[in-house]
Amino acid sequence: MPFKRINGRNVHYQLHNPSSNPSTNDTLIFVHSNAVDLRAYDSLLKTLDCSYPILRYDLRGYGKSENDIPINELTIQHFIMDLRDLIDALDLKSVHLVGWQLGALISAGYAALFPTMVKTVMLMAMPCHPPHMIESIRTHRRELSANQKEIPFDYLEAMATTLPKGHSELKRLREYAKGIEFELYVKAMDLSVSADPITPIKQISCPVLILSGAKEMLFPFHYLKLHTVHIPHCHHLIIPNAASFIVLEQPKLIAQIIDDFVTEQHDTPTIKDSFIRDLGESMLEYVNQIQNEWLHKLHAHKQLQVKMLGYFRVTIQGKPSEVGWNKRFAKQLLLYLLLNRSTTRENICEALWPNMPIQQARANLRVYLSHLRKLLTIPDSEYSFLVIDGSHVYLQGDIHCDVTTLLEQIREAMKERIPSIRQQLIDQLVQSLPINLIEDTQATDWLLAWHTQLEEDIIELVLWNAQHYQKQKDYDSAIHQLKKALQFSPDMELYQCLIDIYEENGNLDKALKWRQRMQQFDHL
Repeated sequence: MPFKRINGRNVHYQLHNPSSNPSTNDTLIFVHSNAVDLRAYDSLLKTLDCSYPILRYDLRGYGKSENDIPINELTIQHFIMDLRDLIDALDLKSVHLVGWQLGALISAGYAALFPTMVKTVMLMAMPCHPPHMIESIRTHRRELSANQKEIPFDYLEAMATTLPKGHSELKRLREYAKGIEFELYVKAMDLSVSADPITPIKQISCPVLILSGAKEMLFPFHYLKLHTVHIPHCHHLIIPNAASFIVLEQPKLIAQIIDDFVTEQHDTPTIKDSFIRDLGESMLEYVNQIQNEWLHKLHAHKQLQVKMLGYFRVTIQGKPSEVGWNKRFAKQLLLYLLLNRSTTRENICEALWPNMPIQQARANLRVYLSHLRKLLTIPDSEYSFLVIDGSHVYLQGDIHCDVTTLLEQIREAMKERIPSIRQQLIDQLVQSLPINLIEDTQATDWLLAWHTQLEEDIIELVLWNAQHYQKQKDYDSAIHQLKKALQFSPDMELYQCLIDIYEENGNLDKALKWRQRMQQFDHL
C-alpha cells in the first residue's frame, strides 16, 4: 500500500502502469470528488486504455491520507498545494489532470498556478455559481446537513445520479462515504459551492475540457458555460444520461474522451481557406462582445476605475476617491479582490494573514471589509462595488484596473507561440510599464510573493524579447527594453544580457559601465 511522507503527513496514492510509455514523461492524474476517495475511479480505470502512467491519490483527510490542519481552517489552496507537493515528491515531469467536483476545482487551481507542469486539464461536474446565489446555496447545503452525523447519501442517490437506487456502483460509493469524516464532507461541500473556478480557468494556458452531465442538478453548468464559451483553449461537452456522478454513470464514454483528449495533438491546425480560418476567431470575438455588452447593461452607470501601477488612484463614476485608502488594509484588500473577484472570508484571512490566529484575523477582516465597502459605495446611493454575502465576498459592477490588464497582457504573451506576434505583444507590454510597479503599501507575505512573481514573469518576457532582438541585430530595441526592466527590477540576468549585447555590438565602454553597476548591485 503506497504512501508518501510529505511535510510530516502520510499521503496515500496509487501509481498504475509506471513504465507503460518510456517515450513520454507525462503522467495522468485523477483527483476525486467531495464524498468519495480514490476508489471512486475504479470502474473508469478498468475501461481506460491509456498509454500513460496513471496516478490517483486520496485528498487530505480522505481514504488513507492524513490531515494535519483543523477542518474548519481548510481552504481550496491547501488541497492545491497538496497536489503540488505530491507531484514534486514523486518527481513527475509533466501531467494531465482529471478532476471531479472538488477535484476539478483543485485541478484548475493547480494548472493556473503551475502552467509549465500541465499539458491538459479535464474538469468534470465542476461547481460554479453566480456570486449573488452562493450564500443561498450554502444555506441550503447546511440545512441538508443539519442534525446529521453522516453524508446524506439517500439525498445524493435521488439528486446526484441517473443510476437506479441500489445500483452496485452506488453501494460501493456508500461504503466509501462511511470512511469520510462528516465534518470534512460538510467543509469540502462548502468550499465547492463557494468557489470561483472561472478566474483560474481563464488563467490556464493549456487545453481545457469541461464535462457536464445533461441531467446535472446539484451543480448546474449554465453559468460556467456562459463564462467559458469564448475562451479559445476551453471546450465544453455535455454527457448524455449523466448527472453529478458522471464518472460512475458513463465510465466507458468518459474513458474514451479522456484517452482522445490527452493523446490529441492540440496544436492549431494550418487552414488554407482564409475565410474558414477567420470564422471561428470572429465568432469567438462576437460572443465575447455580446457577453461584455450584457455585463455593461447589467451594471450600467456603475463604473469603478482602479490604478495601481506607478501610483494609486480610485475613480468612482468618474470622480476621484481620495480619502481613507491608507488605513485598514484598504489597498491590499482591494488588490486581492481585483485578482480574486469572488472569494471567501477564510481565503482572504489565509492569504493575507496566514500566521495570525484565525479568530483574530476574522475579527480584523470584519472591520476592514466594512471600511472598504464604504469606500466603494457610490456617493448618495446604496450601491457598493463590494458585496459581502455571509462568508462570501466579491466585487460587482463595471470595473477597470491597470493591474488586471497587465496580467492579461502577460498571460497572452506567455501563451503566444508565434515569435513575431509574441515580440509585438511584449513590445506593447514593455511600453506600458511604469518605473515602479506597485507603490509601497502595508507589506504582507501574500503581497510580496505576488509582486515577486509579477516581476519574474515580466523579466522572463523581456529577456526573451531582448535575445530575439539580439538575433535580429536590433540592438537598440533590446537595450531599451532591458534598461526599462532594470528600472523596477535590478535583476542579474537583465544586467548580464545587457552587458552581452553591448559587447556584441562593440560598445565595450558601455559594457564595462553596466558590469560595474551589476557588481555594485550584487554586493548590496
